[in-house]
Amino acid sequence: MLLRQWIAVAIMMAWVLPAISNAAGREPITIRTETYPRPPYSGATYYVYERGGAVICTKLAVCNKYDECQTSYHAGVFKDPEDVETGKPYGGSPAVTIPDGKLRKHQCLAKFVPDVL
Repeated sequence: MLLRQWIAVAIMMAWVLPAISNAAGREPITIRTETYPRPPYSGATYYVYERGGAVICTKLAVCNKYDECQTSYHAGVFKDPEDVETGKPYGGSPAVTIPDGKLRKHQCLAKFVPDVL
């Protein structure tokens, strides 16, 4: 009898564990920044959204010295030609995981990856 119960539990675990690991194993979405100077007294900040090392979308905010910004959203990898000419970014931040509860607040994800919400 004990052997039958053990086999039943083993079969149930074989069905349940893959479903749990798929839900839990979904790669988290991260965000990192890259900054470039823009003359005069302006700057461009790229917000790069990634999952599993692949870029999902890129938000570009170009702000002047008065913190007035123009924002655009782009699917996948994007660099403005002006920043490509500049070369490497002058600064940035490392990738950090976006908590599931805060994904909806990110317009880039809402525009290009609605199924993530």
